[in-house]
Amino acid sequence: MNPGSQRTPRWLRRCLIVVLGLVCVHCASTERPREASRPRAAEAVSQSPALPRRVLRVRVYADADHRAQVLHWERAFAAGLQRASEAVREPLRVTFELESARAWDRRGSEGPLEPMLGALEALDAGEDVDLVVGLVSAPPAFSESQHELGFARVLGRHCVLRALNATVQGEARRHLEVSALLHEWAHTLGALHVREPRGWMSSKYGAAWTGFDARTLALLDAGLRHLPRARVELEPQRAWARELKTVLDTLRGPAWEGPERDFLLAWTERVRSASVVLGPEGTPRALTPEERQRLAEVIEQEKAGRPEVAAEALEPLAVRHPQDERVQLLACYLAVHLTPALAATQERCERAIARFPGEPSLRMNVALLHLHAGRFDAAQDSLLAARRNLEARADSEPALWADLAGLFLRAHCLTWAEEAAARAPGLAASATVLEQATRMRRQVALPARPDASTGTRTPSASMPQMEPAREGALVREVFDIEALLHAGSSGPARERITALAQAFPQSPSVALVQCELHLLKGRLAPARAACERVLAAREDAVQAHLLLGVLATNTRAHARARAHLERVIALEPSRTEAWHLLAREYRGTKQLGALKVRYREQFARDLP
Repeated sequence: MNPGSQRTPRWLRRCLIVVLGLVCVHCASTERPREASRPRAAEAVSQSPALPRRVLRVRVYADADHRAQVLHWERAFAAGLQRASEAVREPLRVTFELESARAWDRRGSEGPLEPMLGALEALDAGEDVDLVVGLVSAPPAFSESQHELGFARVLGRHCVLRALNATVQGEARRHLEVSALLHEWAHTLGALHVREPRGWMSSKYGAAWTGFDARTLALLDAGLRHLPRARVELEPQRAWARELKTVLDTLRGPAWEGPERDFLLAWTERVRSASVVLGPEGTPRALTPEERQRLAEVIEQEKAGRPEVAAEALEPLAVRHPQDERVQLLACYLAVHLTPALAATQERCERAIARFPGEPSLRMNVALLHLHAGRFDAAQDSLLAARRNLEARADSEPALWADLAGLFLRAHCLTWAEEAAARAPGLAASATVLEQATRMRRQVALPARPDASTGTRTPSASMPQMEPAREGALVREVFDIEALLHAGSSGPARERITALAQAFPQSPSVALVQCELHLLKGRLAPARAACERVLAAREDAVQAHLLLGVLATNTRAHARARAHLERVIALEPSRTEAWHLLAREYRGTKQLGALKVRYREQFARDLP
């Protein structure tokens, strides 16, 4: 039994609730003219079809302190529930039925009741019953204030009740037990506190208070018509919200103004405009304990390398909880890794982004879809959006930065990959990205990344700088041209080189592919000149050294060939073609034996 301010959102919890001018259906005869002067609430009840008789199932938990204080607590609660049934059987055609009485493994009932209510909700979502009650110990001294005796989740299905102090005995005790239970149960259906006339919804308990007033009966009637389906299905919830608002609209005047009514009206508006079922606080329904367990099992399945099983088990949760961020993130991730080519996969992830625009991992998954499909520009846009999401977070996990770096590298955006990796120092994934980005820069003759301490680029300060936004396009085009040349398609390659030179006229990468084309066509002098231009801009351009080594080998310029091929091996020992060419150059010399030893140390096998 708590003031409505404790049932509303947190920003209202310090407000003082004052509700005036209500009329009781059980008033004395001297007050009946006042009741007649307010016909609208009575009409709200009488105009609704009579409710069918309903049995409401109740599950009760008693914590260790309550069990220590109340002898035969199960029997005592069952008796109180029967008395509550007798009190509401006629006006509301409702009977309470005890589904089960269970021990609650918790102690410590001092302090406010709201945290205890949260613990009860976490323990048992209660979706198979109409009401879940938690029983805790009695306060040190008896209080008539309802919020000291109980606390309910407005529009929910849970409430917590304190045991009664030993000073309350006999009929007074039985009356208070019924009043407390019905007060909190009524709150779960949307009932507000009532100041006048006195009754079960009064904010203070009174031994003479009985019954619900006409307006409260109308609110309860609205809930009973649509529950329990209105808590789990969208259309029944919308119907409940419409009827609840109709009753609230009759509550006009200063007596009804306040946070309780405002909260209920706001909830009805959210429900009427929502596309998913909302919980009591006006936010999407949370996972039940059983669903949280199922989600944990899904995560374990994925970690165990069974993504198909995980995706199948997750799908019902994904459909039922479109506003649960963790569920939708996992659903997008699994779909991307299992069915990246399906349009439905991208649609699912895009919907999740619309709901959770600040979540970087969703945009990274969409970027991965674009990379799978070869949509590099779209992937780059998604990755930049993910980077903005991460930068906006004060506590972004380093692993997310490392993941972003890896995706930037796959999109060939080298500078952005290196910058992201630098945000996750010490991680193996970051070190791998930095190493691979350095190799790729040497391979296509891009400028080196800035030195972390000086901000300068090495090895050539005169080398033209490349805008990070254009790097990906340049690197991909170089790789595509090289693929055409290796396939013998020199005509298409020549056209692509011409276009590349127009787009990047100052880039050594253009000279690199020109060198390869000239070499393929047997134009040795132009090939040598082009590759030397590359090395003038970037001495460690490994591909240029390899091409010049091949050219020198073919022209029997042995010293020059050996120098270039040794440089290739020094820069990238994994380039086996350089080892094989160098072996031909060292044939018949003492250096061949030493080369074989070095090869065996590098590859753990003999040089062919």
